[in-house]
Amino acid sequence: MDIVEVILLESLNKLGGIGDLVTVKDGYARNYLIPQKKALRANDENKEYFSKIKKDLVEKNQKIIDDAKLTVQKISKLEVIFIRNASDNGQLYGSVSPKDVSNYFNEKKISIKPSNVNFHDAIKKIGIYEINIRLHPEVGCNLKINIATSEENAKVQKDEFEKPKKKAEDSKSAKVEVEQNESIDSLKNNEQKSKTTSAKDNVESDTKKETKSSDLTTDKKDTSESKFKNDSESKLEEQNKSEKKKETKKKEQE
Repeated sequence: MDIVEVILLESLNKLGGIGDLVTVKDGYARNYLIPQKKALRANDENKEYFSKIKKDLVEKNQKIIDDAKLTVQKISKLEVIFIRNASDNGQLYGSVSPKDVSNYFNEKKISIKPSNVNFHDAIKKIGIYEINIRLHPEVGCNLKINIATSEENAKVQKDEFEKPKKKAEDSKSAKVEVEQNESIDSLKNNEQKSKTTSAKDNVESDTKKETKSSDLTTDKKDTSESKFKNDSESKLEEQNKSEKKKETKKKEQE
């Protein structure tokens, strides 16, 4: 098996990006990559040539990426439905292929090649299937296509298909609502506790103030009584002194 090294001129799935040196089978390079101008043989002459055109290739590649992203935005908004004849057990009289998908988009003025459409096998039964659209190695999307025997049948299939998703969303929404209610209840409880604690603190503060006031009153009373007692004792002492003086003077006169 002959293997050759090539320089990629564009990004290719499973190979690499612009300017990458990769090894491939000689037949693949000679029959596909080089004729399609997707790669050059990696010799000195081509390496020098690539260095000159690299900037233009990168700019061109970026434009392809930007256009691909716009296309993805367009097709992502579409509801893709194929109406086909089928047997009672849902077996199609025929199949839906990548070419059918390509034609569907081309009719809507959206350029999608069959090679851009990827699914494992041709679809041969009614139902909803997920396919991949790859417009560039770096740009793609998954799409659901609805294959039914009528528009009404397509709607029924869609509703049935989305039931689990809707149920999951409702369950998630209910869970969020419960969590929000629990959060609100918790906030209310905390607020009530805060109010109770504040009220308790106020009562204790008032009690302390009353106790302090009572202590001050008692102190004043004690001070007043003490002063009164001292004044009384002082007067009594002066009175005794006065009487003693009188007695002493009387004795002297005698």
